[in-house]
Amino acid sequence: MTALLFNIVLGLVPTFVLGASIAAGVNDDRAHRRMFFFVYALWAISLAMWNWMRGYHLAWVAVWAAAGVIALVALRMGRERER
Repeated sequence: MTALLFNIVLGLVPTFVLGASIAAGVNDDRAHRRMFFFVYALWAISLAMWNWMRGYHLAWVAVWAAAGVIALVALRMGRERER
């Protein structure tokens, strides 16, 4: 149960930061979204490694690793679209 709550709370932190920055008046432009995808990818991969080191269920490691890779792919696709 603690692993579930921990992963949900830490998984939402980057989203809350994005919402807070938009609420503070930062324009939600392309550069801001790119930075969000980059930070979210690093955050998710770090969370996957942390879950792995703590010995949590392999599903948590796979979920966060996949989320990190998907965010990196989305970041790359956005850069390719700009060219």
